[in-house]
Amino acid sequence: MEAFEQNDDNLMILPPDIRKVPKSLEEIVRITKFSKSEIRLLYKGFKQECPSGAVTEPEFQAIYSHFFPHGNCQNYTRFLFRALDRRKRMYFTFEDYIQTLSVLVRGSIKERLHWIFCLYDIYDDGVLTKQTFATILRSIYDLLGPNMFIHQPITDETIEKHSALIFDKLDLHHSGTIDLDDFENYCLRNEQLIETIDSLSSNLV
Repeated sequence: MEAFEQNDDNLMILPPDIRKVPKSLEEIVRITKFSKSEIRLLYKGFKQECPSGAVTEPEFQAIYSHFFPHGNCQNYTRFLFRALDRRKRMYFTFEDYIQTLSVLVRGSIKERLHWIFCLYDIYDDGVLTKQTFATILRSIYDLLGPNMFIHQPITDETIEKHSALIFDKLDLHHSGTIDLDDFENYCLRNEQLIETIDSLSSNLV
């Protein structure tokens, strides 16, 4: 089997249960939709940002802050980290990262919608509420920073109105909650939304 690298001498000392280097390229090819050459390239980039091979939430937040220096990324990265830390270990590894990336870039539209729903399901209760959308939306505005909205400052009222508008479109049964089926059914009927998701997915790698 092909190994990712032969020398780990420069890696930080981590708890022994953390696998710093994936077992083999073949294993990652098997669990993703990437080729060996793509995996090698992605692994190289991952190791440059995360030389220890495992990313904690504070480290993830620090990485994100470089891309959004004028915003507050704390809440958004907390939600995103939760989606990447699929095994709830308080860190994620290259395998977690590349499996997520495989879904977002090469997955079916239903697989991608499922991942997005799980990202939004910040309370892990299988449903989205109006408050859920307000919380997510506020984290996105905080991430982008006030400089993005100089001509139209974002207030709590703006966020509440925007989140209510989005929620009401998805809450077709007027039940006050949206489950995965509701979310998928609405999105799959919205061609413009699907095109947007396809466009964003194509730019991730």
